[in-house]
Amino acid sequence: MEKPGAESRRKILACVHVEEDSRRAEYGTLPLGRYLKKPPIAASRLAHYNGGASLSFRYLDHKTGETATETLTQRELVARLKQHIPEKFFKMVRYFGFLANRVCGEKLPQVYRALGMDKPEPVAKVCYAQMVKQFLSRDPFECVLCGGRMVYRRAIAGLNVSGLKKNARDISLLRYMPA
Repeated sequence: MEKPGAESRRKILACVHVEEDSRRAEYGTLPLGRYLKKPPIAASRLAHYNGGASLSFRYLDHKTGETATETLTQRELVARLKQHIPEKFFKMVRYFGFLANRVCGEKLPQVYRALGMDKPEPVAKVCYAQMVKQFLSRDPFECVLCGGRMVYRRAIAGLNVSGLKKNARDISLLRYMPA
């Protein structure tokens, strides 16, 4: 038995107004649909919205270095969103030339040699323990009770926080757990 109004909740209609003379109108509405899930402007940037007539939002103006507020109508907002939709069959490329993924390993050392630069040292990987030591000034693998070094042996599934609190004494006595 369905609740009253359940059918009306299932049928959600999205209405996107696109100019009729646009060449991209027939396939441009599908990419606009992704903005229903992830909006183009974060809610934290919205300054004012009055039910559809206009939308005010804040942004960082890189020329002045200050936060500015801009107000757009629905049509202006959709027109700006349309600029980010590629033409049909257009392939997006993030890196090209010597930075392209396909040739980066071969070409980048040649560019360094041509410019007389030393190859940069690889960045050291940061692991969980290093981050915790840096942030909390404490080794996460040092036992708070005895000061010994903790070693991961196995995970005990099925215990939530209250279960861990109840069994804390028993768990602390499991010093040498079989692997």
